[in-house]
Amino acid sequence: MSDALKTSYENLKLRFVEKEQHASMMQLHLRSLLQVSEAVNQNMPEKALYQMFQNILVAQLHVENLLLFTFDEKWNCVCSHNSFQVENDLHPATDFVTFNNIASLPKDGKTGSQFEIIISIKRKQQPIAYVLLGGIDKSEVETKEEKINFIKSLTNLVVASIDNKRLLKEQLEREYYQKEMNNAVIAQNLLLPNEAIKNEYVEVFYNYIPHKDIGGDYYDFFKTSDQDYVFCICDVAGKGVASGLIMSNFQAIFKIFASQKLPIDEFVHLLNNKTFNISNGEKHITALIGYYNVANKKLQYVNAGHNASLLVRGNHIIELTKGTTPLGTFEDLLFLNIGEETINEEDLLFNYTDGLIDIVNNDDVNFDENMLKNFILEHASESVLNIITNLNIELQTFKENMLFPDDVSTMCVRFR
Repeated sequence: MSDALKTSYENLKLRFVEKEQHASMMQLHLRSLLQVSEAVNQNMPEKALYQMFQNILVAQLHVENLLLFTFDEKWNCVCSHNSFQVENDLHPATDFVTFNNIASLPKDGKTGSQFEIIISIKRKQQPIAYVLLGGIDKSEVETKEEKINFIKSLTNLVVASIDNKRLLKEQLEREYYQKEMNNAVIAQNLLLPNEAIKNEYVEVFYNYIPHKDIGGDYYDFFKTSDQDYVFCICDVAGKGVASGLIMSNFQAIFKIFASQKLPIDEFVHLLNNKTFNISNGEKHITALIGYYNVANKKLQYVNAGHNASLLVRGNHIIELTKGTTPLGTFEDLLFLNIGEETINEEDLLFNYTDGLIDIVNNDDVNFDENMLKNFILEHASESVLNIITNLNIELQTFKENMLFPDDVSTMCVRFR
């Protein structure tokens, strides 16, 4: 065999060996990806997945320097090999836009960068991970580009899988929370009266439009004796679960102590003290609390910082404003004035929470007290059912496509 032919044969043999080695390396990479996929499917802990990721890069690809940052509410360094210590609390706006600031930090007091490659992993155009790599030189088996492409695939598999698991967990938590909230809303709605009252003395109808989830409104109207009724309309300051829990407690207290038929001033003092204890003085309740005796036609009331209820007599409106400070503001009420009205037959009492006059339309115009008074006077001769029904239609038309800014509660009473 001639030297030229021998050289050609040796070169061909070398290329064949290189291709075999290259194929073996590709198979090794593929097996690594499959192993990671299997680990993901088996719900391997995050820490173990990151350790597997690091082992593959260091032992299989001989990466000399490695840092992996992922984002979960804040940036965290989850993998570090042969690299300087980095603070966990990093911010992409300052630290990752110019990542060279990190890459060029000295190692062990020496100048120069220990990193040459930065890989970003994104979800919906937002970075969720960064990999800093150093010491990725071309080998005889595969090119530097092939190594980097494999690292990109591996990083994306690990990081995306963990991120998907986190998103799924958050979704399940949201669904569980919403289910619990729905149950709480149902339970709270059971505390509100849902049946109209109609007898020889009074005709009462209510309506409740929730803002969202659990509300802080409460209203009621019920007998305490054959001749006596007690009623209220209330609103806890603020919104959400805390307000709903306070109102639920207040409802129970109101029901229990109303049955004792205390004088209205004692009753209101007691309600204030109990409300203060429930909320530790951090939240207050505005309320209109009333007593009505069907024998003497006397209406006693206390307005505790609430919107004035409207007593309609013919074409005239009497605003029920006498009272005290919102319940729960102070441990002891600073003052208390009791309002009293003698009721005439066919008088109308309209009670509401401030969500009604907070409604705005597309032109940012409020459905204010004057508009409410005009509406009530215009419809005062109608049944309480029709008054509230027509008011709801009016509100829906007025607000156009704007949302209700707060809970809206209304209670309409016709005296006989």
